[in-house]
Amino acid sequence: MIVIKSPREIEEMKTAGQIVADCHREAAKIIEPGITTREINDFVARHMTKLGGKQFTKGYNGFPAETCTSLNDVVAHGIPSKRALKDGDLLKLDIVVEYGGWFGDSCWCYAVGTVRPEASRLMKVAKECLELGIARALPGGRLGDITSAIQQHAESNGYSLVRDLLAHGIGRSLHEEPNYEH
Repeated sequence: MIVIKSPREIEEMKTAGQIVADCHREAAKIIEPGITTREINDFVARHMTKLGGKQFTKGYNGFPAETCTSLNDVVAHGIPSKRALKDGDLLKLDIVVEYGGWFGDSCWCYAVGTVRPEASRLMKVAKECLELGIARALPGGRLGDITSAIQQHAESNGYSLVRDLLAHGIGRSLHEEPNYEH
C-alpha cells in the first residue's frame, strides 16, 4: 500500500533529502582520479554526521559500508574499496540518510576525469530521462505517466531500463511502495 504523506510530513522529509543532496554536492568536489571509493565513503559518512543525519546503509542486510559505490558496468550497490578511481570511470554514488524518522536516498552518477563519448552520451540521456520523469510527476498523475516518459526517451536513444532493479517509494521506511522499473 502506498503511504500518502501530508504536507507537514513532506516538509519533514525534505531535511533528509537536503542532507543527501548536500553530501552529493560535497562529494563531487573530491571525486577525481586517484581517490578510492573507500575514501569517498568515509568522507560522505563524516559529512552526513556533521549535518545531523544518521547513516542507514551500513549493516542493512549485512552491507559493510555507509554508501554504495558502483563503478562502470556495476549498476548499483557496489561496496567501497581501496580501488582508486581512474580517468574515464563512471561512479554511481548511492547515499541514504535517516533524519528525524524520515529517509532520504539518492544515487548520482559522476564522470571521473574525461570519459569516453559513449559514457558522456549515456549520462546525458539519463539526465534527460530524469528531467522528463520529474516533469510528469504531477498532482493527480499516475506513476505510469512518469515511467512511460522515461522508458520512451531511453529506448528512443538506444538504451533500456534496468529490469533487475526496482526503484521505490520512501518515507519513514527506506523502501516503501510503489516499486517500479527505472
